[in-house]
Amino acid sequence: IPFMFSRSMVAQPLSYQWGVERLHDLLTANSDAALGTLLESTTEAEVHLLPRIVASLKQPIRFLGGSHDTVMDLKFVNHLAGYHGGAALSGPLVVELPDCGHMAMLEQPELVTKAIRDFIAEFSRCEEIHSP
Repeated sequence: IPFMFSRSMVAQPLSYQWGVERLHDLLTANSDAALGTLLESTTEAEVHLLPRIVASLKQPIRFLGGSHDTVMDLKFVNHLAGYHGGAALSGPLVVELPDCGHMAMLEQPELVTKAIRDFIAEFSRCEEIHSP
């Protein structure tokens, strides 16, 4: 089971120890709290709110998507990003992370960090240009 957890939803296998820890989390979780969290965070109604939430954002944003994400395929990330009508920067709205599944922060932490730093740097340059 830990082996399965370490390979679920990822393009690059995570460590076996990570799978052991996830199994431990699963077996020791408070079942009422875990079920409540799952049901409250993944309802169909909540999913259908995402486009409206994204459309209401006025600040510049970036979406990160794994090239091999089987949970949130890049075509859906791009579709969702298309609802953003707020401020834009010159960089891409969607950053594709190569060789990455759904767990980008674990599979490709360096790429996630770089994407965040690039976004902050671009935002900072934009702010300097537009500051009085």
